Amino acid sequence: MRKKILIIEDEKDLAEMYKEKLRIEGFEVFLTDSVEEGLKVAKKEKPDLILLDILLREENGISFLRKQKDDKEISEIPVVAFSNYDSPQTKNEAKKLGVKEYLIKTDFTPKEFVERIKRYLTNNPSSLLN
Repeated sequence: MRKKILIIEDEKDLAEMYKEKLRIEGFEVFLTDSVEEGLKVAKKEKPDLILLDILLREENGISFLRKQKDDKEISEIPVVAFSNYDSPQTKNEAKKLGVKEYLIKTDFTPKEFVERIKRYLTNNPSSLLN
């Protein structure tokens, strides 16, 4: 069975690019661009991993993490934050709310990012944590 990934990203072109690259690697990928839609899709599809942008239009990724943590149905789904927002305070808050990794988009080429996510889903994720 293919692993499922939910991407919550409001930059449509970026989201589509990551979706296509992950799909080529054999993952089933779902896209949403908001916290509320992300929560709905997470409940419906039960992804193996959520890739979460922190800066979203209406609510931010921290809001998603709080709501996910409070929802027993989806609280155990691992989340990797990926953002260009490099705030130590936000990183700490995200990690306290259970984010497995907080990746800065500009630190990775799309190919490197996909490889990182691929390894995360196929190997021992603890070896990838910062």
